[in-house]
Amino acid sequence: MSRSVFALLAAILLLAVPAASLPTRAQEAAPSLSADQAREENAYAIGLQAYLWGYPLHYYSRSTPKSVEVGGSYINDFRRYSELKTAADKFVVTPNNVTIDAYATLDLTAEPVVIFVPSLHEARWYIVQIGDSFDEIVRNIGGTKGPQPGVYVVTGPDYEGPVPGEMTEVKMRTKIGVAALRILASGTADLPQAVAAQGGFALMPLSAYLREGLAYKPPAERQMMALYQSKAPDDLPWFDELGDAMRKRLPASADSNDELIASFRQIGLSVGGGFAWQALDEPTRRGLSRAIATGEQIVDRKWAGAGETTNGWKYTFSGGRAGYDPGLRAALAKYEVGAQLSDQVLYPNTSVDDKGEQLSGSKKYVLHFEAGKLPPVSVFWNMAMYGSDMLFVENEFDRYSIGSTTDGLKPNPDGSLTVPIQNDRPADTSNWLPAPIGEFNLTMRLYGPETPVLDGSYRLPAITRVD
Repeated sequence: MSRSVFALLAAILLLAVPAASLPTRAQEAAPSLSADQAREENAYAIGLQAYLWGYPLHYYSRSTPKSVEVGGSYINDFRRYSELKTAADKFVVTPNNVTIDAYATLDLTAEPVVIFVPSLHEARWYIVQIGDSFDEIVRNIGGTKGPQPGVYVVTGPDYEGPVPGEMTEVKMRTKIGVAALRILASGTADLPQAVAAQGGFALMPLSAYLREGLAYKPPAERQMMALYQSKAPDDLPWFDELGDAMRKRLPASADSNDELIASFRQIGLSVGGGFAWQALDEPTRRGLSRAIATGEQIVDRKWAGAGETTNGWKYTFSGGRAGYDPGLRAALAKYEVGAQLSDQVLYPNTSVDDKGEQLSGSKKYVLHFEAGKLPPVSVFWNMAMYGSDMLFVENEFDRYSIGSTTDGLKPNPDGSLTVPIQNDRPADTSNWLPAPIGEFNLTMRLYGPETPVLDGSYRLPAITRVD
């Protein structure tokens, strides 16, 4: 083959290469980074990954000790609540007013924990939600799957011992997690029966269960969990707190077995050593400081773009399991912590009326369901009223939510249902949801959402202003 043919082939191949793959003058002229700039940008890139990945871990490391301290949950035992929540309950945001609950902090550092689920004598909805320190559901017991009595043993990432016969193992990737028991109370008249059912559930260390069974009684003096106090400089405490959370909640093997975690050593972060901020140079500190500022914005943007909004109601379908999207998982931990999987419970929220204006107790509204258009759920639905702090608002009528289990709910003659939402007490209070004087928002809970909700063919009507 002649040289001219080779030249022609070379020209053809050159023309076939996309222009985008060829170096441009701008790329060729890009200024080179100094050594300090390179270290800062590297710390920024890795720090941003660590911030988004570690956000839930950091959140739980700060909230769990406080919850234990005030008695909101017990370590390796259920803290039981025998009353429906009111405005006086402030240890958990977005509370519900239709179930009696029990909460436990699972500390699997020393040994596994046993959860005993009884066989109830009556049909009653319940769910035991087991979650890890990344705010993801590890296992649901009950719920839409129906009764699931049995003995469950929750094991941590370092556990290598046997699982006693006939126990169902629930493996958790973090050494500290949460368990929440919720039992439906169909109105105040049903509360004693719900409390009796709650008494059959138990949670305790594995050794205690093997030694004493359900006769085990926890120590009178409750175990506490210390809140880590960072001594890092002003721009670094967040990463120092994350390092402490990693050290206490993750297996040491993650430093070598998890490539992402192993990469964090470049910014002084590891499971074995926590956060070695003293050894960081100034460029690295600057990069990490920038990563926190950018990470906060990404989390908020992720939440703003999550799910869908229809008729003013925002639906999020990724609660409890965000997959491989650390930014979304961080956003859920910030705005919808502890959320259930969408096939168990959905939590549409709205703060606007049908005109897109902020809901306020200075105005009057209704939520109107046409006949045959109530939320399609297999269990029940309930709409809760919250103030700007996402807590119940005190009112003289002592009603904080309304729904299908509300005593005395009254449909219209044509089969439709109208819920007045206002501050002033109406003449007929059967369906009234009291509103505070100022701004408020509403969360609808759809327990056991059916296919029309999950596939988008059913959506809640807008909150309509009527004054």
